[in-house]
Amino acid sequence: MKTLVPSRSEGTAEPTGEPSDGSPPESEVPVPAEAADPTEPGPAVLPLVALVLGVAGSALGVSVIWYFAAIPTGIAAIAVGVIAHRRVTAASDTDPRSRSRAVIGAVLGLVAIVLGISGAIYLPRVMDRADRFIGSVQDDVNENVRLVNNGTQRDVDQLDRTLTRDLERFENQNKADVTGLEQRTSTALATLESRMSTDLKAATTDSKSELTELEASLRADIRALEDVLRSTDATFEGKVSALEARITVIERRLGL
Repeated sequence: MKTLVPSRSEGTAEPTGEPSDGSPPESEVPVPAEAADPTEPGPAVLPLVALVLGVAGSALGVSVIWYFAAIPTGIAAIAVGVIAHRRVTAASDTDPRSRSRAVIGAVLGLVAIVLGISGAIYLPRVMDRADRFIGSVQDDVNENVRLVNNGTQRDVDQLDRTLTRDLERFENQNKADVTGLEQRTSTALATLESRMSTDLKAATTDSKSELTELEASLRADIRALEDVLRSTDATFEGKVSALEARITVIERRLGL
């Protein structure tokens, strides 16, 4: 902001009259009260910076990982907010929202510092409690797994014993069944063999009697045939003798 100040201090002799080149008097030329630094931010920029730093510090304070960065960010937000508030107060023609931005940035910086300190104090405790809780949960899970493994091992052992007992019972039953089947088979084979021997003996006896009868019948037939042949031979010889006698008689008659 520029102000009009007199170019000469009081008590100093001031020349009268206008300059020969027609320029206005030196007393009417506006001179700035103080030279402005072009690198120094204006009064409207610092409140916005303070607000941004306050918001960033609060966000960092809420985060779990970057909470330690909230403390320096909050300190920077408070410092920038105080400086911005002073400059806004000193300047009368600035944006009316700059004062509230500076105050909010400083308050958020204070909140960020509180959050960072709270995180530094309580977060390790919370992490320790979380670790203990996770460790207790892991121990419970391991205990449950061990109990389940033991129960499973007992069930497997019991099942193994049950299967072994059932297999032994099954083998004994199979042996008994095989032994009974062998005994029944031996008995049936012995009975069949005895019956076959009896039938064979009866068949042999019947065959012998039938053969004897057949032999006797054949012998009788042979004797009858021999008798018939003998009688036939005798008859044939008689006929031959009679025929020879007739031939002799015929030869005598013919004078042969």
